[in-house]
Amino acid sequence: MSELAPLVRFVHLTAAIVLAGGFGFRLFVARPAFASAKDSSAALEHFIQRSPLWNFRWCIAVLSVTMLLGLWLQAANVSGSSLPTISALFLLVTETQFGRVWLIRMALLIVIAVLIKRKPTANEPAYLPALGFTLSGCQLAGLAFAGHAAAADGAEFVLQVCADAVHLLASGVWLGGLFPLAFLLRECNHNGDTLSLAVAREATRRFSNLALASVIVLICTGLYNAWNLVGGFAPLFGTTYGKLLLVKLGLLLPLLVIGAINLLWLKPTSVATKDRAIETGAALRSLSRNVIIEALLGLAILLIVGHMGVTPPARHVPPDWPWSFRWDWTVLEKAPRVFAEVQRGAIWFTIGAIALIGGIFQRRKRFIATLIGIGALAYAIDLVHQAVMIDAYPDTYKRPAVAYHAISVTNGAALYQDSGCAACHGPGGHGDGPVAADLYPPPPDLTGRHANAHTAGDLYWWLSYGVKPASAMPGFSQSLSDEERWDLVNYLRALASGERARNLATIIDQDAWLVAPDFNYTNGAGESRTLKDHRGDKIVLLVLLNIEDTEKRLQQLAIGLPRLKAAGVEVIVVPHLIDYLYVANKLPGLIVNEGIREITETYKLFARSFSDETLITTTPHVEFLIDKQGYIRARWLPAENEAWNEIAGLLSQVELLRKEKPRAAAPDDHVH
Repeated sequence: MSELAPLVRFVHLTAAIVLAGGFGFRLFVARPAFASAKDSSAALEHFIQRSPLWNFRWCIAVLSVTMLLGLWLQAANVSGSSLPTISALFLLVTETQFGRVWLIRMALLIVIAVLIKRKPTANEPAYLPALGFTLSGCQLAGLAFAGHAAAADGAEFVLQVCADAVHLLASGVWLGGLFPLAFLLRECNHNGDTLSLAVAREATRRFSNLALASVIVLICTGLYNAWNLVGGFAPLFGTTYGKLLLVKLGLLLPLLVIGAINLLWLKPTSVATKDRAIETGAALRSLSRNVIIEALLGLAILLIVGHMGVTPPARHVPPDWPWSFRWDWTVLEKAPRVFAEVQRGAIWFTIGAIALIGGIFQRRKRFIATLIGIGALAYAIDLVHQAVMIDAYPDTYKRPAVAYHAISVTNGAALYQDSGCAACHGPGGHGDGPVAADLYPPPPDLTGRHANAHTAGDLYWWLSYGVKPASAMPGFSQSLSDEERWDLVNYLRALASGERARNLATIIDQDAWLVAPDFNYTNGAGESRTLKDHRGDKIVLLVLLNIEDTEKRLQQLAIGLPRLKAAGVEVIVVPHLIDYLYVANKLPGLIVNEGIREITETYKLFARSFSDETLITTTPHVEFLIDKQGYIRARWLPAENEAWNEIAGLLSQVELLRKEKPRAAAPDDHVH
């Protein structure tokens, strides 16, 4: 069943492209080409009657069968049964996006079948092929509404579907037109007379222009689709969908080269003399052969596309990185030497590109220019590769299995102590544990900026299998479960972020970088919520109280609460565990009574200032402003200043957050 689905999709897509491409060739190429030649009516009539592709009846038959097979396979996939019931088929057709698109495309196919029942002639009205192309084009473009591009909402849905539909249409015009073009060139070459060669010359010229425009559209829409469905190097090289896309591109390149040869060298020109006609006939034979090769490569590409259509998009699949290195472009900001190497690479890349382009226009020195261009490009790529290359592992781009949540961070903090990590890295992760002096190389500082420069997958790999043979860092794959190792990763992420968070002040940070870990809580009014529930709706003021300042701050919040509510601020007050019974009834809608431990243990990691050189062990009084996207943007430590003692000072920062446009997309549930 799994192998049947891509095969059915391949056959269906091929028939749809040939149908639309055949009508397009008939409308934009064949009719104008014959019209430009004198006494062409008889020749056009002869071509129409002999062409096996002209009436497209076999396309209609194949499309009908594959649409029914596709419906059955989709119903089997949805129902989980290889023999779906009639009711399952009916529900699929009437209640799903796939079914509605299927009905519309089947209706279009019926109309096309009625249209081609009429036998085509040389004198048929021009609107008939135009109508056929419009209907078949819509039938082909309809595939976009039932594919990966349709898995979006709002404006993104419109953009993705339109790009995919245009991509399909361009494929139909180019690849679908290759088949009737091959037949036309063969017929013209077989006849060999001046009229046939003139038709071939005009048809080739028109199709070359049409194909060139289609290729430009294909490249633009293909890049947009790849950005949406792949999204980066890791999914491109580390997923099945990405590898299929690479194979597709590998087949497309020789297809483009052959097309360029046809356009620049083999396209027939004038046939004014007998000798010129002989030369044109030879070029026509080579052109016919190349068009057939193009068509075969096109079929191979469609076979790959058929498999891509039933493969999950690379963006939504955890990549399995295949190499021992990856490219880290952030090093450009940290190392001037690396930036200089990349600049050198860009210069050599420009030299190589100029040499290759110049070789196209220099026939005598084309080989030398091509060699220089390829050599310069290879050197440029190697320079950049060596400059930005860092170590990588199979799990480097692995998607975390545990969300970046306060419960996970708290569990990770406990595991950090229980698993002996603190003995080497120290209680605060600075690499100053009691046995650190005896280790070589010494344990790294887990709070440095380099810690968050690594992916979550890198950390997970090191926790599972150790760092390097020369390092004393052991692997915990046997002693810790998969979930526990991800808890440790989340704790290390929060620990490193806490070091950078020492820069936070009472004035909002212009960069949205510090992700607020999600948490569950219940307040005194009995409402159970999560921090994430407020995204896109409310700015959150998260207040962690200590024992000394509880009474005073609660009074200030009670006075300022109406103004905070009016400004769209959700206030969440987390009391000290010792104080909970004392404050529980003071502000029942704000005081947290469940989730206190996880929230305080996690968020006190972000409560250090530059006067604190050790990890905070007791809960301080600290307040965080969290924007609507889910980022901590400002922080107040009453021990340092009185900035938010007056609610007016807090509201001034809230107003800035309310007015600004989102500076970053809402963070994922998992930290990468």
